[in-house]
Amino acid sequence: MKKRAQAKKSTLKKVLKKKFVPKKKSGSAPLDPMAVMGISSAYWQSKVLHTAVRLDLFTRLKGRGATAKQLAAECKADPRGLEILLVAVVSLGLLSQKKGLYRNNKLSNAFLVKGSPTFQGGIVSMFDSWYPAWGDLHDAVVKGAPVVGKPHDQGPEALRNYIYGMHYRALGQGNLLSKDINFSGRKHLLDVAGGPGTFCIKFCQANPALKATVLDLPQTLEITSEIVGSFGMAERIARRPGNYLTDSFGKGYDCVLLSSMFNQESPKIIKKILKNAYRAIDPGGMILVQDQMLNREKTGPSLAALIGVNQLIHTPGGAAYSEKEVSEWMGNCGFKKVKTVKLSEPSPFVVLMGEKPKK
Repeated sequence: MKKRAQAKKSTLKKVLKKKFVPKKKSGSAPLDPMAVMGISSAYWQSKVLHTAVRLDLFTRLKGRGATAKQLAAECKADPRGLEILLVAVVSLGLLSQKKGLYRNNKLSNAFLVKGSPTFQGGIVSMFDSWYPAWGDLHDAVVKGAPVVGKPHDQGPEALRNYIYGMHYRALGQGNLLSKDINFSGRKHLLDVAGGPGTFCIKFCQANPALKATVLDLPQTLEITSEIVGSFGMAERIARRPGNYLTDSFGKGYDCVLLSSMFNQESPKIIKKILKNAYRAIDPGGMILVQDQMLNREKTGPSLAALIGVNQLIHTPGGAAYSEKEVSEWMGNCGFKKVKTVKLSEPSPFVVLMGEKPKK
């Protein structure tokens, strides 16, 4: 009996070990047969969103439910075509559907309904307008040159879409930055190529003693004035016409912001921008560089890498740069105590901070 009990116990141990102890990996994980297809067809998802925004579907569904047939009539679209699109939009998590009625969800209500304070339809339209240029990526890679002019050269409507797209994108990031960056004691911020002026608005809202100046092209500043005025900030945020490639930044600032501009330029021009910023800052002043940056090994993240591809398509010298590269350029231009600012989630940006030494 004793031997039989010991045998049962030994068998139980073997079963438990086999069932609950993980097996040693004999090789690499199996390859995903859908990985290549997923990457090659990724634009399907973006075009579904672009088309839904063009048709104003999310704003039409504000505060209500509607059938595909009702929405087709409102959009003047084919009922079959629109229903197929709606199914895809639901599958992407941008709408809900119950008993044939389509409704917005929290995500689409927040970001895709006109009138929402966090509306991002402008940036969706901007990416939609870039779609044909991305179709010429092969030519851009082979030639090493852009296949499209800058938005400022494509007429007033393209420029307006671009600037408002930047504004809607910057609202959320501006809220994070205004919490994570200490502006106490700072009096005058210069935002170089500041576009819509959104970061200046958020910084001034959070710091009552701060005033700001947006430096940008005259045609851009017309739109900047609209946006700044809509926030009641016209008196605290000045607009300075100028081209950051050729014009002086002025003087008398104790903080300069360089945001989402380095990946548009070559290293040579970036160093020139940093030197001009250094001259514009008073001793003891602060510089902030914000951008989508690559890691030290330049293997990712993918968003920064893809922005680099976008700059290849749109600019003559732009690329994605690493945090290490930008930090070194800042130091070589005279800035001290260069460090990375830890940002709150879910910011995808890297922010580098430096100081101009006191005399």
